[in-house]
Amino acid sequence: MKLFLRWMYPLILGVVMFNTIRLVTDLPNHNPFWAESKSLHVIALLVSVLVSYGFDFKGRYYMEKVRAKSFSVTLEYTLLVVYLFLSVNLILYAGDSIGILYMGDKLADYVIANVVCILYFFLYYILIRNDKLEKEYNQQTLQLEKIKVDQLEIELKFLRAQYHPHFLFNALNTVYFQIDEKNPIPRHTLELLSELLRYQLYGGNQQVSVRREIDYLKTYMDFQRLRMSKRLVLEVHIDDKLKDQEIYPLLFLPLIENAFKYVGGEYKINLNMSLEDEKIIFCIENSKPLNPPEKPARKGIGLENLQRRLVLLYPDKYSLEIQDKPFCFIARLTIETDNV
Repeated sequence: MKLFLRWMYPLILGVVMFNTIRLVTDLPNHNPFWAESKSLHVIALLVSVLVSYGFDFKGRYYMEKVRAKSFSVTLEYTLLVVYLFLSVNLILYAGDSIGILYMGDKLADYVIANVVCILYFFLYYILIRNDKLEKEYNQQTLQLEKIKVDQLEIELKFLRAQYHPHFLFNALNTVYFQIDEKNPIPRHTLELLSELLRYQLYGGNQQVSVRREIDYLKTYMDFQRLRMSKRLVLEVHIDDKLKDQEIYPLLFLPLIENAFKYVGGEYKINLNMSLEDEKIIFCIENSKPLNPPEKPARKGIGLENLQRRLVLLYPDKYSLEIQDKPFCFIARLTIETDNV
């Protein structure tokens, strides 16, 4: 039904516009309605309808593709009136010249046609414009509703994600107190794991100092050293100016995790964090294993999640470079901060 009416509106506009011109022209002069040649009137009516369809197409195309949102309403309507004035008079002149439009009383007929056509086209454009703006408003309303729903889903997912480490944290405490104090190794392992979970549980939604983030990374590396090799060497170099700088937490952990994948040989991980040109530069590199496996492990979701977090937290203010060397991980993360 809407599509049918969409194509009927220009027809109605053309018919009403033509008959309005005839009424304004014939009634004051007490002439019969459609007094002259009926064929000439039918041709003029068809011209009016075709021009209406052309204006409908032009107006809708302009609203969809061309209209600049920076235009003021006053300027938009002024340009419309100028366009209508030029177009209407060009059509009237061309139609009169080739004989399909009869402009008997030249000046009076031109004035009447201009007033009627420009007025009707102007009102019709307002209807098109309002219809377009209403659709845009409805789309924006739907998008806002979708965003609200998505935010609720994200909040629920976050609460569920927060529950899991909280449950595990409590479970680890239970296991911890069941281990005899004379057996310090497993108790120390649980202590390190509890520290890691505590940081993720309570420090994930707000910014933390670089000092606290590095302490967390050291704890993570101590935990990894328990399962890998006590020969593992961690070299950390941090610019003193950055220790109290606040950043979002857990940005460097995916890079650390990837550095652990194939660390070997000298069993060394180098971590450097410096301040250069008001940018935080985080670099990490591991040592290549002496006997690397035949195929490197595939990259997990950690780096993909890191990319998404960086886009959300530091839009246009970060760069991440990862060198693809066989069994050797080298990464450089640069973050611009407003308060360095």
